[in-house]
Amino acid sequence: MNIKQAKEQVESAVRAYLTKDRYGEYVIPVESQRPVFLMGPPGIGKTAIMEQIAEEMNIALVSYSMTHHTRQSAIGLPFIAEKEYGGKKYHVSEYTMSEIIAS
Repeated sequence: MNIKQAKEQVESAVRAYLTKDRYGEYVIPVESQRPVFLMGPPGIGKTAIMEQIAEEMNIALVSYSMTHHTRQSAIGLPFIAEKEYGGKKYHVSEYTMSEIIAS
């Protein structure tokens, strides 16, 4: 993935998270949303991409280096939850709140 593609993917995710229905409710509930996490070697522009997107979309940015953390630190630990869609029950993966977001 190149920088342009990464930027498009992040913008798409942010737009999805900010989309509201006709009643003003988020289409993807806030409790189901997760931080956007870019991975890659140092110095390739990950933070710069996020700063550009935040400025262009007029949203806040919290930049956090994961050098000394794990994937679970960013997205939380997985667990199985029961959800109902279209009148049918399903088991789905959900995640606990991450220690970064919690703090």
